[in-house]
Amino acid sequence: MKSHRSTSQSSNSKRSIQSAPLTFAATSFGLGVWLAGALQSPVWLWASASLALVFCTLAAAAIGNYRLGYAAGFPALACAGAFARLWMPTPAVVLPPPEFLYDHPIEIIGHVTNDGAMLAGRQPRERFDLETEQIQLDDATFIEPFGLRATLFAGDRKRVESEENEYQTDEDHAGFPLLVYGERIKFTAKLRLPRNFHNPGSFDYEGYLHGLGISTLASVSAKSIEILPPTQDFHSWGFHSWGFLRSQIRRSILSHVHSRKARLWSEEDAALFAAMIVGDDSLLLRHVREEFQETGVYHLLVVSGMNVGLLAFAVFWLARRFRAPEWLASLVTIGLSLFYAAVAGFGSPILRAVFMLSVYLGGRLLYRDRAALNTAGFAALAVLVLSPTAWFEPAFQLTFLALFAISGIGLPILERTSAPYRQALAHIDSTGYDLTLEPRLAQFRLDLRLLGGRVEKLTGVNRARFLLPHLARLVLSIYDLIVVSSITQAVLVLPMREGFHRAALTGLPANLLVLPLAGILLNSGVAAIALSYVSSFLAKIAGYVASTALHLTLSLIATVSGWSVSQWRIADAGLTISLIAATGILIAFVVVRSRKAVTWAGIALLFLSAGLAALYRPAARLEPGKLEITAIDVGQGDSLLIVSPQGQTMLVDGGGAIGPGRSEFDYGEDVISPYLWSRGISQLDVVVLTHAHDDHIGGLPRIVENFHPRELWLGINPPTRALDRLIQAASRQNMTILSKAAGQTCDWGGTTIRVLSPPLDWEPKPKPRNDDSLAFLISYGQNSALMTGDVEKKMERFIAAENPQADLLKVAHHGSATSTTPELLEAVHPKFAVISDGFHNSFGHPRAEVLDRLSDAHVKVYRTDMLGMVQFLMDGKNVETRIPTN
Repeated sequence: MKSHRSTSQSSNSKRSIQSAPLTFAATSFGLGVWLAGALQSPVWLWASASLALVFCTLAAAAIGNYRLGYAAGFPALACAGAFARLWMPTPAVVLPPPEFLYDHPIEIIGHVTNDGAMLAGRQPRERFDLETEQIQLDDATFIEPFGLRATLFAGDRKRVESEENEYQTDEDHAGFPLLVYGERIKFTAKLRLPRNFHNPGSFDYEGYLHGLGISTLASVSAKSIEILPPTQDFHSWGFHSWGFLRSQIRRSILSHVHSRKARLWSEEDAALFAAMIVGDDSLLLRHVREEFQETGVYHLLVVSGMNVGLLAFAVFWLARRFRAPEWLASLVTIGLSLFYAAVAGFGSPILRAVFMLSVYLGGRLLYRDRAALNTAGFAALAVLVLSPTAWFEPAFQLTFLALFAISGIGLPILERTSAPYRQALAHIDSTGYDLTLEPRLAQFRLDLRLLGGRVEKLTGVNRARFLLPHLARLVLSIYDLIVVSSITQAVLVLPMREGFHRAALTGLPANLLVLPLAGILLNSGVAAIALSYVSSFLAKIAGYVASTALHLTLSLIATVSGWSVSQWRIADAGLTISLIAATGILIAFVVVRSRKAVTWAGIALLFLSAGLAALYRPAARLEPGKLEITAIDVGQGDSLLIVSPQGQTMLVDGGGAIGPGRSEFDYGEDVISPYLWSRGISQLDVVVLTHAHDDHIGGLPRIVENFHPRELWLGINPPTRALDRLIQAASRQNMTILSKAAGQTCDWGGTTIRVLSPPLDWEPKPKPRNDDSLAFLISYGQNSALMTGDVEKKMERFIAAENPQADLLKVAHHGSATSTTPELLEAVHPKFAVISDGFHNSFGHPRAEVLDRLSDAHVKVYRTDMLGMVQFLMDGKNVETRIPTN
């Protein structure tokens, strides 16, 4: 018996690979995709290695040595993944000629390819995509079509902005054409190319748009849009195509979601249902998104695999309840899922989810086996073969790993724990059935009947017989939910940290509370929309159920997001932590069908490695013994990271948007924080605001929230709402706020800092000015750097009188002609200068005369618009410059 048991357990432990070879195949292929970038080997080497290993695999299969076949097959797939990544051509996009870009207004004629959508924010804006028919500049015409993404602004760009974030009303839409798919339009605008922020860790915005076929951007006055009659060619293509039909259906559904006449939901609720059900997130405000992210339930807010799964399950269940055969229920579910994917926008995550669902239901029909894990592996492998870079997309990682966690670890645990007890609840009154079960299950049934006998005295026989089994099933369902959710959260910790720098420590309790409501919310919401086409009365009933579930969900999310632990932000994990987390996942998967003690040890190791991935902060990657000054690329703004020789960190300014048209893009969260996290920096010592202009202060509140600095240094500034927000954020973090003025000196991390402006008696005007800037000289050994903010000529003369000689000059005001006077250059004698400015900015910075002055003074100039992030390292004697590759 002992030998047989051992053999049985060994056989079970082997099932992990044998029962899900395609999952391991997809994982191997994906690892190869990653290795292609890590090892930088030539494409022919990967192709040769893959062919050689394929030959070994076939040879092993021919002689019946399957263990050797696995050993060669998975590396063969890894080499194939590396080959696919290097060989797969990048998406080709058409670019307009250079003379049509940046400098001149261009007349553009084209056809709308993506419906216009009103965007959330403090000013009404509409975004749409266009395929050009022709563009014209004077006598030059370019007719090759290319993809264009345009943002429409109200004609009055100087409209006063509200400081409150509110959902837009119909009044905000006045003056916007609300363009639809297929419309032919004409307008005038300046074209520009999308450009990434060139910092390590930055989002590849160019690649994202190129993947959508968009190569060019434009900002357009809504008043300049002219609707043209369609051409015959495009009429036949656009108005009778599937694209136009999809657009019509989608707009009809959205009109019912937002309709004030139907009154299904309030404007705020309608914006959320539009995002969750239809995939239209244009009206979602940033703080709403972030509450969902903080609590680990962001998958509910966007159309994701979970949404598809919940809706598909409801459709399949209803079809079976109406006694449809399984094949018909599966076909109906797949068909409606495809329709739903079309309505929701055919985004990559939803397409993958529908593809995986279709493969699973098809496999279930063919093989009568719920091989969900192997099905997910096949779908993932197919996605990676078609698009190898999907391996790096957080949406793909989260979807694949969630399926892996549920099917590969969670369900096997349930099979060994709760499933037998659930089976034991059948025929509860039959004592004969007890004899077919294990002793522990028979005892469970006996205990339940004894308990039922006591309950019968209180409730009666019929109620007791109904209540106890259902109560037991409810308890088992809660147990199942806890097990599956906790394992899934443990598996998803690493991609959450890498993709969003959030460990989602509240993900388990949040999902336990929210997921039971999610099915009600989504399915009743879909029912309300569908019924609104038939009966307003029935639609309002379903809408009320949906909104009640939504408000309960939002209340739970608000409660959980208020916990301090939900604000946990963390830097990149690094290779070691990633390997530990991946090893914990793999061990749990391999041992989940082994002996009980081994299984629970593997699960414990999974949670231990997940906890390490969630909480461990590796040392920041700094240069010890050197003063580092890094100009971060924030476009037309300023943000500089200063690291002392002793490792203290300081951030000077936080970038920010300028001009009247504002989006919800946050430079602190979206540009600076990812760079700091990529360096392993999880906390700052000091944050400095030079002055309260938007392009310097805009990103600082989020920096304060994310990095919990100890001190905030301010100069002398007029009171503004932006400054108030920063001070409030600093107060919430219990920061020390220090006022700095000329004449003050301090030692900081092995350096000496001397404040040079503003003067002690400086009196600011009601609105912030450039000469409010806090400027200081930081010195280490024989090296110095002068941080100038945006000081202009008057204040530069004041600074020059202090004779602040420095190796590095941070050029004031982004290279404007108002600054960098000959008097300052003569006093400073810099060897290097750095200019922080935006690529092809509308101000013409840096000015030619400023560049000429710097050249005449023999200063070597570095510009963030041309080079991206620039780093200067000072060892006390020499200055080293670095321009990291991005």
